[in-house]
Amino acid sequence: METAILKVIKLNKSFPGVKALDNIDLEIYQDEVHALVGENGAGKSTLIKVLVGAYKRNSGEIHFNNQKAEFDSPAQAFQNGINVIYQENSLIPQLTVIQNIFLGAERFTPLGLIDEKKIYQEYLSISEKLGFELPPHEEVRNLGVAEQKLVEILKALIHKTKFIIMDEPTASLSENEIEHLFRIISELKSNHISILYITHILGEVFRIADRITVLRDGKKIKTVFTKEVNRDEVITMMVGESLINAYISPTTGRKKSQQPILKVENLRRKPRVNGVSFEASPGEVLGITGLMGAGKTELSRLIFGADKLEGGQILVNDKSVRFHSPLDAVNQGISLVPEDRKKDALVLMLELYKNITLPTLAQFANKGVISSGKEFDITIQYIKKLDIKTSGVNQVVKYLSGGNQQKVAISKWLQTEPKVLILDEPTRGIDVNAKVEIYNIVGKLAESGVCVIFVSSEVSEVVKVSDRILVLSHGKISGEFKRGVSQEEIMRMILQADK
Repeated sequence: METAILKVIKLNKSFPGVKALDNIDLEIYQDEVHALVGENGAGKSTLIKVLVGAYKRNSGEIHFNNQKAEFDSPAQAFQNGINVIYQENSLIPQLTVIQNIFLGAERFTPLGLIDEKKIYQEYLSISEKLGFELPPHEEVRNLGVAEQKLVEILKALIHKTKFIIMDEPTASLSENEIEHLFRIISELKSNHISILYITHILGEVFRIADRITVLRDGKKIKTVFTKEVNRDEVITMMVGESLINAYISPTTGRKKSQQPILKVENLRRKPRVNGVSFEASPGEVLGITGLMGAGKTELSRLIFGADKLEGGQILVNDKSVRFHSPLDAVNQGISLVPEDRKKDALVLMLELYKNITLPTLAQFANKGVISSGKEFDITIQYIKKLDIKTSGVNQVVKYLSGGNQQKVAISKWLQTEPKVLILDEPTRGIDVNAKVEIYNIVGKLAESGVCVIFVSSEVSEVVKVSDRILVLSHGKISGEFKRGVSQEEIMRMILQADK
């Protein structure tokens, strides 16, 4: 019989008017990678916060390491061997790698001085054990996202952590960095550390998890062994219904124009865009896919005027145009929803209505005075049109789910009435149901005559939504496919071109 390092018994947590956790039972075994999945709002974040004492539970019990746990704060949970690695890191940017790792666990000489030699030796020992080494005296703010996550893992191990909770750990990581993280997770498991792995990416779950627990609407639906279920079964548990054919077919109810609205000819900007040419028509969903680093985002930014062309030309309605800024592109009917919505698409601490109206603020002004009433009216229209789940126009965008944040980002640029809308990784970091909603929005936009350029590293979704697909490799188009192509054919093209 497996030994549980963490046991949750009939856990309940309510907020005013909302039952966030409803009678949750959960067991995490020793030496196990246990995936926790569910849509946004399913209760995953609330469960984490209750486990580590950030929220006080209403009823139920938590047992950790065979003892009843009554944590009053995350710090107390951390001291007792539970560590959370959040999507947003909790490191101190101005401190070095080694200072962050040993913060609160300093080693001292008999005279009470910090024993830097012992600290460094311990750092080397644990780094070698996990098979990687970071520059110990580099300030954390100078590291990449992947390296910062490694710092958090090392910090957890120095503090004798027995149980690590990883919240969306691969967000913003490249494919190589994800592979590195998976190797480290395997090493952690072999060192008798249990991991609760929270993600919306089911491909990751099936690669590294021993078991899966599905939450929906604050309830535990089921815990299953990974090897005993498939992806569709897990999705059905997450949403309560099959998602097969839940999105609108890209060709439903519309006709593509034969006359291209956008042509790009031999676009170049070293090192990522090396002579790209294509055309796109009104009412068409043009998919662009390829591996990370293929140049997809860089190409999108060139078309939008965010980066300067080094060669080639862009034509809108057969007229050559030159963009010196995104404003020039917007004036020609081209808009871009960038891949990093939190950094580049939204102002997270502003209200929903201010985000949506930001690109077209001038149209709400009269003699220099902005009419918030008009802003509210247009925002309400987009809330209804895109089914944005929010408490109202004044809700701060930071507190929306990932899928609803993405809808706000799309609404913001639909405000500019684009003829060409570029969506760069539009479903990254959102749950399954929200993805389907985005696919439906794409279909409706194309039906209304908008040319949608759908840029994504997920080949499966490009195949679902696109009328035509371009494969980008090393900054060049290596293949073009019509609707009906299989995911396997595209992957073969990508891998062959990437050799």
